[in-house]
Amino acid sequence: MSNLKILLVDDEANTLRIVSTFLEMSGYRAETASKPSRALKKLEKGDFQVLLTDFRMPEMTGVELAERAREKCPDLTWLIMTAFGSIKDAVEAIRKGAFDYLTKPVDGEALLAVLEKIAAHRALLDEVKSLRRQLGAVSPYPGLVGRGPAMRAVYDFIAKSAGSDLGVSLTGETGTGKSLVARAIHGGSSRASGPFIVVNCGALPENLLESELFGHRKGAFTGAVEERKGKILSADRGTLFLDEVATLSLSAQAKLLQALEEKQFDPLGGDRPVRADARVIAATNEDLGQVVAAGRFRKDLYYRLQVLSFRLPPLRERKEDIPLLIGHFLRQINPDGLQIVPGAMNALLAHDWPGNVRELENVVKSAAAGPGKEAILREDLPETIRGECGPSGFSLAAGGSLKEKVASLEKHLIEEALSRTGGNVTRAARELDFPLRSLKRKLVLYGVRPRKIDGPASE
Repeated sequence: MSNLKILLVDDEANTLRIVSTFLEMSGYRAETASKPSRALKKLEKGDFQVLLTDFRMPEMTGVELAERAREKCPDLTWLIMTAFGSIKDAVEAIRKGAFDYLTKPVDGEALLAVLEKIAAHRALLDEVKSLRRQLGAVSPYPGLVGRGPAMRAVYDFIAKSAGSDLGVSLTGETGTGKSLVARAIHGGSSRASGPFIVVNCGALPENLLESELFGHRKGAFTGAVEERKGKILSADRGTLFLDEVATLSLSAQAKLLQALEEKQFDPLGGDRPVRADARVIAATNEDLGQVVAAGRFRKDLYYRLQVLSFRLPPLRERKEDIPLLIGHFLRQINPDGLQIVPGAMNALLAHDWPGNVRELENVVKSAAAGPGKEAILREDLPETIRGECGPSGFSLAAGGSLKEKVASLEKHLIEEALSRTGGNVTRAARELDFPLRSLKRKLVLYGVRPRKIDGPASE
């Protein structure tokens, strides 16, 4: 028995009657609405956790209804119902935030299975919120550090992906933490008790990659002196993390697609298929869409992996998290508290970090090395870092009060956000997770003149 309260929306009276009766007989609380407009009115009054809606309706689509519903109820989880064969509609819905989809006529067992996942997913979200409060919103996931808007979006994506069993695609520059995100998704999923298997596709020669993924029978090729089961079978009932997936050969891509769709594949040299149920999380530092356009990646596999996709932000887009990351690395080196002097911190804040978090970690650990070390000085940093002001020309002055230094850094972060948003103050406020009115006052205070201000700065 679940405490989920469900709002069912469909313009077909028969569907409303059958599905709502089934839900109530299964122990769920369910209400119905035959029109999206009626559903929105009910959402204003009722405490619903789940919206189960048809995709195509006269007033608006189910996706449009869900988007308006989430404005009123941000924590609402929504499912889409679509006619058999309309998978394109289902994929669109999932990309817009749907938890899952069901084909009509709705299968009762499939519906109950999805609702159980939603209940577990919502419990996970509650746990994440609790952990954020305990950790001061630094991070609810091992190895991931940050509390700015960019990292909060990462945590939200992890929680959403962990509650689903769909394929995941992660893109981002080297060192942005793609493997950590993949592990976090696996750890929060229903497959957490199963294996987490990593394959670095870019590190394996092409002639060995298919054997590594799919395994081989004894004697399948020269040197195959014993049977090998392969990584996909090793990941059965768990998660397979394919790093640098864009380097897979087209033949390996074809076999991978078969393994995902049919949950079975043929090992090299085998005469019978092997069954395996592994969830795939793929990662790449390339734009997969461009790789598809270049003919190096299958379009059907691309769509299979892109259902849940996310771009991890480079460190230069979340410099507000650098002090937290430095503190995290220093505690790993010396739990008693190794210090960093302001001059060194200023230099680290000014650097553009092309190697991202991995580069920052290496620099901090190298600077902290040495017996009896009590503090990291500017002189301990590489010359390329200690002597630069960064591409934006930003650096904190050696003198001045703490208040002046904070103001200087605050002005710099605001200017960076405005640069990324093309001078759009509203979007900059959203990126900085800062009240719009307060940001406009800061613009006046610091004499910053963006190209586009939405409303008078004195509001």
